[in-house]
Amino acid sequence: MPITPRERLARVLDGWRVPGAFSAQLSVPARDVRLTVAGAGPISFPVRAPQARRMIASARPARFGRGEQTLTDLSVRDTWEITPDQVTLTGLDWDAILAEVRDELGLPARARLRAEPHALLVYGKGQFFLPHQDSEKDDTMIGTLVVSLPSWHTGGELLVEHSGKTVAYQASADEVSVAAFYADCRHEVKPVSRTTPSTPGRWETTATRWTAGTGEPRSWRGLGSVPSRPGRRRRLRGR
Repeated sequence: MPITPRERLARVLDGWRVPGAFSAQLSVPARDVRLTVAGAGPISFPVRAPQARRMIASARPARFGRGEQTLTDLSVRDTWEITPDQVTLTGLDWDAILAEVRDELGLPARARLRAEPHALLVYGKGQFFLPHQDSEKDDTMIGTLVVSLPSWHTGGELLVEHSGKTVAYQASADEVSVAAFYADCRHEVKPVSRTTPSTPGRWETTATRWTAGTGEPRSWRGLGSVPSRPGRRRRLRGR
């Protein structure tokens, strides 16, 4: 009988004892980052109100998974969602970012991570996402990567919880913030409490499928207990 991706990754990680974290955050310089949204054109940072209105015109109310269902319920998740085929994001060194994520989360150096885009989210004043656990898209998904683009706002913290421990991640006004956590972590986005007149609030692009292994992508979630401590905030230097 063929072994599952989970079982193959368990064999890859057998004997690995370096402690890791259940989540991690990185800060990345934003000077080379470029964002273009179909229908809205190039987006500058911080985002101005006319650009925000054009982006929201291309968006839809964000959906979420519950079992086999995909739902829209503003009492659970209230934010705007732009699909990845409408978004071009450049200027981020993904190899360096994923290598830092791998190290912070306790994966061996030979493991390879790959991120795949899921959505660009726009949180305005009062918008939020209640505590939840991401649905696995397939057996290769092991975690969620959240890339928060620079914006001026208060509130909107990302809270990640595992084994009774919670860590809060706040996006930056002038840097790109990257948060990563395992797929069996519960998390939420707190309501955005205030924005400046020229910006709509929190901007977040999520790559909710990342994979690890030495060859083909493999899944880790479900192999046992993940580490029980949150990671440190790390800063990546510009190239």
